Amino acid sequence: MRIAREGSIFYLPSLVVFFLTLVLGWWLASLFFLLLSAAFLFFFRDPDRQPPPGENLVLSPADGQVIKIEEFPSHPDLAGSGTVVSIFLSLLDVHFTRSPFSAEVKRVDYRPGKFFPAYRKEASSQNESSSLLLHGERGPVFLKQMVGIAARRIKCYVKPGDRVAAGQKIGLMYFGSRVDLYLPDRVDLKVGLNQKVKGGLTIIGEWRDESQN
Repeated sequence: MRIAREGSIFYLPSLVVFFLTLVLGWWLASLFFLLLSAAFLFFFRDPDRQPPPGENLVLSPADGQVIKIEEFPSHPDLAGSGTVVSIFLSLLDVHFTRSPFSAEVKRVDYRPGKFFPAYRKEASSQNESSSLLLHGERGPVFLKQMVGIAARRIKCYVKPGDRVAAGQKIGLMYFGSRVDLYLPDRVDLKVGLNQKVKGGLTIIGEWRDESQN
């Protein structure tokens, strides 16, 4: 399995210290740094993902657990009402974020903020975040990446004007975080509260055919 290159600043130093303590015969310290290196390698794992086929599918943007499904009356980028699906990523989850469908990146907004635990309500409006407006053939979705109490950094791989494929990696969040996916009302949800989802694999929803509206 691949390891994200961003993780090298964490696991390489711990591996160096592991070998140094091993040479010096400091067994407990070497064991600690070996386990720490393994933990960093596990966290920054980069598994291969093959998205399911289907042009009308909206895929999960991240691994984790669905902690909120809530309707909203309006959104400035979606021109109407819809549903927000919140996914909480624990330290055991893969922390790449992925495009939920094939789209053009219309906007990327970074906002500094606080570091409330990512599962709390305040995290959505007050935590450090990076938001993306993605526009596909069937319409737009708004994706918001938030860091939590342990996570202190968000890396975005895309910029406005980029084209992304369904399931393509678009970002990486460090050490516990959350993703809010704002979907227009033309998307029928296929997930439930507390469900575990996989980024680029789990079907979050399906676009309804315009002829049915």
